[in-house]
Amino acid sequence: MSGLETADHVSVHLSGCGTADAGVVFGALEAAFPGGTEPDASRSAAGQRTGEGAATMWCTVVDARTRTPRGAPSAAPLTGAVVADLFGAADPVRQVEEELAAVFDVEHQGTVPGEHELEVRLRLAPRPGA
Repeated sequence: MSGLETADHVSVHLSGCGTADAGVVFGALEAAFPGGTEPDASRSAAGQRTGEGAATMWCTVVDARTRTPRGAPSAAPLTGAVVADLFGAADPVRQVEEELAAVFDVEHQGTVPGEHELEVRLRLAPRPGA
């Protein structure tokens, strides 16, 4: 973690999706954690290549301290499945996972516990009927 990040920060890495679906997931996180996500300009698309078979990973950091209760969850529907890897301290990671589960159909694909951090892999999909 950089000096600006604390134990309340969760690193979110998205893969298996395009720009639009990454934007949908990041928009849902911004709604749940207002002011607690990196600005759009600082988001990165790591490993971006051009051509067929190109792989892109979308990354942002969420500050779980900014979580706010919200009414009915709303987000534009995803066009397909998105893999989301969450990295951080256990409680903030669980908060981010809860907020994603409120908006998307979430399949838990594994957890790797560490001494001070937790890594969780989720498969996000559009909710049925969305």
